Amino acid sequence: MKSLAILLSAACTLPPPALAQDTEQDIAAAEAAVEPSGDNDIVITGSRFGGRTRIGSATPVDAISQEELQQSGRVDLIQMLKVQVPSFSSPRPLASGVGDFLQPPSLRGLGPGELLVLVNGKRRHTASDLNSSNGIGRGDVSIDFNAIPTLALSRIEVLRDGAAAQYGSDAISGVISLFLDRSVGARAQTTYLTTTEGDGDTYEASASVGVPVGANGVFRLTAAYQDRGGTNRARPDTRQQYFGTNAAGRPVLPSGNFGSGTGLTAPAGTLDPREAGFDRNVFQQGDQPNTNKQIFYNLVAAAPGDVEIYSFGGYNRVDGDIRYLFRRAGQDETVRAIYPDGYSPGLDTRIENFSTAVGLRGSDLLGFGWDLSSVYGVSTQDLTYVNSVNVSLGAASPSRFYRNGSDFYQWTSNLDLTREIPVGDSSPLKLALGLEYREETYRLFSGSPDGYRNGGVPILDGPNAGKPAIIGSQPGPSNGPDDRASLNRHSYALYGEVEKDLFDRLLVSGAVRHERYSDFGDTTNFKVASRLGLIGSWALRGSYNTGFRAPALAQSGYNASNTLILNGTQAIVRVAAVDTPAARLAGANDLKPERSNNISAGTVFDVAGLTVTLDAYQIKVRDRIAISSTFQDARLANFLAANGQSGFAALSFLTNAVDTRTRGVDLVMNYRRTFSDGSRFTGTLAGNYNRTEFDRIAPTPAPIAALGITTPLFDVTQQLRFSDSQPRDKVTLDLNYTRGPVTLSVTNTRYGEVSTIAIQNRTPAQVAALVTGYETRTVTPPGTANSDIIQTFGAKMLTDVELSWQATSAVRLSAGAQNLFDVYPDENLASTVASVAAGTNGSDNAGTQPYNAISPFGFNGRSVFVRASLTL
Repeated sequence: MKSLAILLSAACTLPPPALAQDTEQDIAAAEAAVEPSGDNDIVITGSRFGGRTRIGSATPVDAISQEELQQSGRVDLIQMLKVQVPSFSSPRPLASGVGDFLQPPSLRGLGPGELLVLVNGKRRHTASDLNSSNGIGRGDVSIDFNAIPTLALSRIEVLRDGAAAQYGSDAISGVISLFLDRSVGARAQTTYLTTTEGDGDTYEASASVGVPVGANGVFRLTAAYQDRGGTNRARPDTRQQYFGTNAAGRPVLPSGNFGSGTGLTAPAGTLDPREAGFDRNVFQQGDQPNTNKQIFYNLVAAAPGDVEIYSFGGYNRVDGDIRYLFRRAGQDETVRAIYPDGYSPGLDTRIENFSTAVGLRGSDLLGFGWDLSSVYGVSTQDLTYVNSVNVSLGAASPSRFYRNGSDFYQWTSNLDLTREIPVGDSSPLKLALGLEYREETYRLFSGSPDGYRNGGVPILDGPNAGKPAIIGSQPGPSNGPDDRASLNRHSYALYGEVEKDLFDRLLVSGAVRHERYSDFGDTTNFKVASRLGLIGSWALRGSYNTGFRAPALAQSGYNASNTLILNGTQAIVRVAAVDTPAARLAGANDLKPERSNNISAGTVFDVAGLTVTLDAYQIKVRDRIAISSTFQDARLANFLAANGQSGFAALSFLTNAVDTRTRGVDLVMNYRRTFSDGSRFTGTLAGNYNRTEFDRIAPTPAPIAALGITTPLFDVTQQLRFSDSQPRDKVTLDLNYTRGPVTLSVTNTRYGEVSTIAIQNRTPAQVAALVTGYETRTVTPPGTANSDIIQTFGAKMLTDVELSWQATSAVRLSAGAQNLFDVYPDENLASTVASVAAGTNGSDNAGTQPYNAISPFGFNGRSVFVRASLTL
């Protein structure tokens, strides 16, 4: 605080500012830009000193107008960003719990936790859930982009550069800044979308109204509702469903092999007659059905004394239904007295977000422009298993179990000061100072006792009758009383920023931020950036910055069991909080903050309607946080049990596992032309290439290594999530032509290849039976002749098209298609008769799951839509 007082004292002795900066004025200027979709837009993200054109910025910033977001009939914000921003990516998770609806985002190849989101320049809270699925984003928390209706936005800016020195924790890969609409008037739209397979029906309706408040103020309210139907691309389950009968007339467990229930491959025993009439369409692979209700407001009004008051915030609720993998009638996970023909457990999901911000700003506080704000945000989740069973409770088991709940609270308050100081030339020295205080709380709740307790009832029938039953609800036990968590922390930050134009061609800026956290101490970070004008509009730009990311409280406190697909089969994996006895016995330590060093260099030019920006970057991150390998070994289970921690068949925990280095390049080319007949053409070619490599991978924890287990702390499965499970390259070509009232838009997006571990521990004969016709490579762990198969899914090009007609000055009608040419990703390694003969199924869950969840564009195929918009 002493350093801030010295800076304030020195600044207050200087002459009055030439102009007090007002962020809202800069937002209004950006909204009023002549060409909202052109590269002359004013952008304000990445600097506290007002707007510059995109090519005038020292760091790369994408600006996306509200009209561009609405293109191609999309209704969810994260899918809009994925098409509009080449370095932005997100998978379509499958049966991953809450992750199916949050869809973890990635910028420049890094994780969802290294991306900061701002709303009207203020920090947005994250979701409360930790992603513990077996996919991209595992071990991280995400921003819930579903919380804000897109009709409430005027524009989005994406800063593709580290900015922790400016905005604090999480801004390692960049910043997505959402600006709320503050215009007067009314807008409404309705959309209907469906796949050409006849599923995935989506209905969307939204309305936004802005009314004047006083002379210069406005209050705008936006409400939206989306109802998304599920999609399904699963294939029939050809496995044996019921007990077979041996020669002695006794029941035997069914074969889990592809084709074993339909005569393609050998069954276990003689087939039950019910196999012939069984409806084998029992799996679901695709988007999960859900509804989303959203409401958001934005208020700006004059207050006495040349002061402006503002407030914004909103509420949303997502209700979703998730179907997990089918449990066959003959499996030990089934109570046949309840589900004689098997069942698919489900998860009723409720996600809620609430936020509100209030602030005051003015132009003269001891000669400074000032902004005093406080933002409060809450995310809550409640998860309930349905169509489930706890086998150890026998025929008396309920079918519905409360799994767990969680919530996350964030309260952030800021005082920001800006001043322009004349220094005797045409450009003043711009100075910004600020203070921040933030409180955070994370809570994890236990579930229904029937969902985790041992009812003591053995398996009731079949070959294993009388043996101990599986304990806990399906697909995984609900949280017990020992799983509960309640963590909180607070932090203080002091920051400053300066900017100066020199010689009418050189822009230099610098920022420094010191932050103190109650749980891990102090951190100081800085950033320097510069832009040098050369000839005409040609310029060079670059930046260097250090950054940090504080561990999310959920990463320290999350403690639960989850059902994952490991090596092609289901397994219950315990993710143990780092401070629990089991995790400590396995070698877990308290989490440390991630640290980063970012360097970026680029060039820009604008000539004859053509604007080009090219930026290369390197991001080094030390102590990246991730969930460890899954340690599934009887020696570890026995060791834990001997030390009072029983029941751990498979264990993992959060850890600072690796240091990574990500290198890449962004290219954006935009061409604009207006023809003599008044028609207009805009074309944008944008691409990103990035590659993540490992500078350090932590070895096997000492307590586990002492048991003779050689699994590294971060094995190849986890490594591929960081390095290869998101496209290394992505290119978009967006073409728009307007003639009179008609606009045609065509967007082509090429997603690069992605790779993942398909299946592990296979013999050479099994590998040979699986890989023919697929792009694969193998790795052979030390000490074994068996191999793990890595599958690569090839690059694909998707085309979206939209035709819009401005029927009247108020009414606009649109129709079009997403994925016009019905492109699907490459398929998983298939289970076949030949593979079963070699002793293995493929990586497609015995033929039922043809597509992999790492696909960067999902696997729904073609969708068509119609939309009507009204503007008054």
